[in-house]
Amino acid sequence: MEETFDFDHFESRLPWGQIKWDPAELEKTFGTQDVLPAWIADMDLKTLPEVQEAIIAAAKNGMYGYTRVSEDVIESYLRWQQRRNGWSAAADWFRFTPGVVTAINLLLLSETEEGDEVLIQRPVYYPFADSIQQQKRTVVNSPLHLKNGRYEIDFEDFERKAASPQCKAFILSNPHNPVGRVYTEEELRRLGEICLKHHVFVIADEIHSDLIFPGHRHVVFASLGRDYAENCAVCHAPSKTFNLAGLSFSCILIPNQARRERFDRMFARYCRAHPNFFAPVAAKAAWDYGEDWLNSCLSYIQKNDQFVREFAENTWHGDVWISPLEGTYLQWIDFRKLEPDPERLRQTMLYQARVAMDEGSMFGAEGNGFERLNLAAPRKVIAEIMDRIAAALR
Repeated sequence: MEETFDFDHFESRLPWGQIKWDPAELEKTFGTQDVLPAWIADMDLKTLPEVQEAIIAAAKNGMYGYTRVSEDVIESYLRWQQRRNGWSAAADWFRFTPGVVTAINLLLLSETEEGDEVLIQRPVYYPFADSIQQQKRTVVNSPLHLKNGRYEIDFEDFERKAASPQCKAFILSNPHNPVGRVYTEEELRRLGEICLKHHVFVIADEIHSDLIFPGHRHVVFASLGRDYAENCAVCHAPSKTFNLAGLSFSCILIPNQARRERFDRMFARYCRAHPNFFAPVAAKAAWDYGEDWLNSCLSYIQKNDQFVREFAENTWHGDVWISPLEGTYLQWIDFRKLEPDPERLRQTMLYQARVAMDEGSMFGAEGNGFERLNLAAPRKVIAEIMDRIAAALR
C-alpha cells in the first residue's frame, strides 16, 4: 500500500460542532475541555476529493427534501462489496438505517423477546451491551481470551452459553472493536455452526470491514453459505471507511425474507427515517471512486500504528503491550504494568497527560487497565499524544 494523498495536513474541526473536538462535548464526557481528543471513532483526515465534490454539486441544488436510497446507490454498494470481499449480495436484501447501533436495536426487537439472552464477546464495543439492556434483554458475555499476545475465542465457553434455551442472538464484532482482530474463515464458520445448532441469530457488525491490513482478509459472515446467510444480518456503513459518520447512513443486509419483513415492521414502528439528503450522494461517490484513497489511508494508518509501537518500545521497554492491529484504526493498549489501577490510569490520562481516549473499562471489566487510541489522525497529532502520555507516566 502506498500513500498518494496528503494526510499530514490538520485543519480545525471546531467551527462545525463535531463531537470529537467540541469543547462542550469534551466537558460533558470527560469533565474537562483541556484534552487532546483521540477517542470517538471518526477520522481527523479529510475524505476523498470526489466525495467533497459530489456533496458540493448536490448542495447547489438548493432543495434538500425527503430522500430515498435509489437503486443506483444500492448497486454501487453491491459492486463495492463484490470488489473488496468477493461477496455477491442481492439488492432486495439492502435496508437503510441512520446508524449501525440503530440497526442493532431494531434487530434485537425483531428477532428476540424481552428477557431473552444475547451473547457478546468482551472487551467489545460498549453500545452492544447498552442496546441489549435498553431493549430489556439480558447480556451474556463470552469473553475473548488473551493468549500469547493475541485475542482468541473460547469456543467451549461460547457454545455452553449459546446452548441456553434463553439465548436467542449473538452480536459479532468483526473486525473486532477494540482489540483489532480480523476473524479467519475457520473461526467464523465455527461460530456460525454453533449459532445454527442452537438457533441463535447472528447480528454481524462489520462496520470496520473495509479497514483491513496486509496479511489479513475480511470474510463477510453471510458469504459463508446459504444457511449462515439466512441466520444473520450484516451491518455495514461508509462512515468509518471514508469519514462520513456525520451523514448518518448505514447499510443493513438481511438475506432471509421473513427476517426482512420483521425488521421492516420494527423500522416503521420505531424509526421511519429517511436518509440525510447528502448521504447517498457521498456514499455512492465513495464506493465508486474511493479505492485508491482508502488504500493510501490504510497505508498512513499502518505507519501511525508502527510509530506508536516503536515509541512504546523505546519509552517503556516492553512494559506497555499493544494488541496486533489486523483491522480497524483503533489501537488497544495495555498500561497495566505502569498503572494497575484503572481509575488512577483514567485520571492520569485526562488530567496529567491531558489526552482523551476511550477507557478500556468501557468495553467491559476485561478492558480494565487498557486504553483505546484512535490512529486516524495526522502523525503530528499522534506524536503529541504519545509525548504527553510519556511525560505523565514518567
